[in-house]
Amino acid sequence: MPTVSVIIPSYNAAEYIAQTLESVLAQTLSDIEVIVVDDGSTDSTRDVVAEFACKDSRVTLVEQANQFAGVARNNGMAKARGTYLYFLDADDYIEKTALEELVDAIEKNHTDIAIAKSEGFDNETGNTWPIGGALNGMDFGCPVEHAEYCGKLFQSFIGWPWDKLFRKDFIDRIKLTFQPLRTTNDALFVFCALALAKNIVCLDSVLFHHRTNNKNSLEGSRAKSWNNALCAIRAIGDLLNESENGKACLNSYYRWILNYSIWTIESLPDNEADAYLREVEPIIHAIPRSTDLRLDPYENRLMELLDANRAKAISSAITTLRERDNAICERDNAICERDNAICEREELAHTLEAERRQFDSWRNESEKRLADIYASHSYKLGNTLLKPLSKVKDITRR
Repeated sequence: MPTVSVIIPSYNAAEYIAQTLESVLAQTLSDIEVIVVDDGSTDSTRDVVAEFACKDSRVTLVEQANQFAGVARNNGMAKARGTYLYFLDADDYIEKTALEELVDAIEKNHTDIAIAKSEGFDNETGNTWPIGGALNGMDFGCPVEHAEYCGKLFQSFIGWPWDKLFRKDFIDRIKLTFQPLRTTNDALFVFCALALAKNIVCLDSVLFHHRTNNKNSLEGSRAKSWNNALCAIRAIGDLLNESENGKACLNSYYRWILNYSIWTIESLPDNEADAYLREVEPIIHAIPRSTDLRLDPYENRLMELLDANRAKAISSAITTLRERDNAICERDNAICERDNAICEREELAHTLEAERRQFDSWRNESEKRLADIYASHSYKLGNTLLKPLSKVKDITRR
């Protein structure tokens, strides 16, 4: 029995999957199995994976008709024999110590799940950045009990699986699977696993590298399946309400619905955003009025507006935020123009002051030279000699 089952759903990933598999097969923890589930690729993805499988017996290729990543992960999970489950996207890669560090963390701390930091990288430019929104406010290197994170679960973690390692017997016991959706098929599995776990452990290490700006990825085409997120939101809410552990996460879940809806409406095209508003309105309206959401001032204002028409209030709040941001931008521009004008005025004043000082210097020098001339012997002698001529001149004028 392998220690870790690595499950990789793949669809038209021929350009990247070799790098992904190389990063997995190079792990310092070698006791692994790698299950690649091809989701009906139309490129050479299967051929690339088959070549790896021929060279390394730890790699298995599973094929299915195109049903998207959720179904592919479920099919891979059904074949998994490992003590732990790790789900990796076909265009990402991981540090060579990733699986060993995750397994060690779970076993030393006796937890159900281990989570580590990750970074994003742009497929076109190669630029990298730490991924925000994950592990917010969490302690590292020690077990974190459910009661310590349930109130901030949806604000401290992101609903994707590739930065997490799951104990398989825990997943089997709670009978979690991925939703068969085009997009957002992992949110139910990830958030509900965290909600139902006894405890978790977080690692202060960047172990995962997530590719963005990939033209073949579904990540950038949510507009085609925006309603999939609502399917996930409803299913998560239903599952949370089935257990005491899940109910303890509801406040965080409700707040996530509001924030996720704001982000979705801002990022979708107008027609899809309007459709999302219509669909999400009853979900938001169903949030209990007595819920303590621990909202910040903006969110409190949003909740006040929601009393009248919650979905429309989200749109109104977004417009208000945009107007505020524009006003701040205009104010900053005005301040910048004022500061530039002050700088120009001060620079002109400095120039005029320098010119005045130069003029004063020239005048003082001229006055001194003139005084020296008046005081000179030659001037006095010449003045004495010229006096008779001046008298003659005066007589002539008369």
